[in-house]
Amino acid sequence: MLPSMGPESKKRVKTKPHLIMRVKKGWHFDEETYQFISDQGQCVETKADLPARTRLEYRVPQLVRTSTNLLSKDEADLLRYFNIMLPPGSDPSEYLVIVKKWPCVEDLHLPPEVSLPNKL
Repeated sequence: MLPSMGPESKKRVKTKPHLIMRVKKGWHFDEETYQFISDQGQCVETKADLPARTRLEYRVPQLVRTSTNLLSKDEADLLRYFNIMLPPGSDPSEYLVIVKKWPCVEDLHLPPEVSLPNKL
């Protein structure tokens, strides 16, 4: 007889505290200044609103190194997605309201809760 899966565990998998963000079309991230900049030149200073040691990371960093002329429409759209990696011990929900006020943000949410099944 093959073993079957038991009920889901109540144990959550620990992940690093972060938020998942999508910026509006017409905005890009300048890694040198750590700002989001619109096509019209409007800037969003991210460091002022986030705790020290916060990092902004592209969800698909491999695409950043590719010329935008070589990217498909869908690949170029993936460049709008970021992880806002907060320092250990931070509560990401505390920063939802703050970051949602940035004019470059189209969508912002907490990461999904992850759990593992019980051992058999």
